[in-house]
Amino acid sequence: MFKSRLVKTGGEIHLRLKDLEIALQSIERLTERDVTLESYPTPASIAASVLFAAQMEHGDITGKTIFDLGCGDGVFAIGAAMLGARHVVGIDIQTKALKVSQKNSILLGTEGTTDWVLGDVTSIEVAGPIDTVVSNPPFGVQKKGADLKFLGTAIHIAAVTYSMHLAIEKNRVFLKGAIEKLGGEVTQVETFQFPIPRIYNFHKKEMHLIAVDLYRIRRKERDQNG
Repeated sequence: MFKSRLVKTGGEIHLRLKDLEIALQSIERLTERDVTLESYPTPASIAASVLFAAQMEHGDITGKTIFDLGCGDGVFAIGAAMLGARHVVGIDIQTKALKVSQKNSILLGTEGTTDWVLGDVTSIEVAGPIDTVVSNPPFGVQKKGADLKFLGTAIHIAAVTYSMHLAIEKNRVFLKGAIEKLGGEVTQVETFQFPIPRIYNFHKKEMHLIAVDLYRIRRKERDQNG
């Protein structure tokens, strides 16, 4: 099991960014991927930075109920658990992904906090309030609108959503309008370089970088009268 520099004060767990990144680098990555799902592995460095900033800047992780939609090998879900989330649920449509996620949660000692659910994220039902969704959804290149289905579910079930999308100006304008229609409000956008390894047959390069936007979305208060 990974041993990191953990400090516990006032019931909260404090983990250094570098330690979180090192821990997440140790997980087993999902090697078999379905091109129709546009599944790309989120690097440990990016997952750690996203989660760490979500907690340090907004307090959206520690002590919260977190859902990871399309969790893959569990890098976001496990990272959230390591940062002291109260309960984390990873959801994926692939059984093989959940097997890897469960194995990784045991490796990093988060099995008591994380649950793994097999299902389509667009049709899930939740019994109680969800604080935060973290998701690296399909980019919507292979299946147009696939990313919007993830966003629709995320905004519906959670107070706050962190979601990654292609950093194209046309896409930004479209997403902002779509998010508002779904009942959300964009509060922050951060752009970074996302490395994509040669996974599928149509990839020509061993590795190439694409610009990706991370959106922080807050669900608007619902009208109690309708």
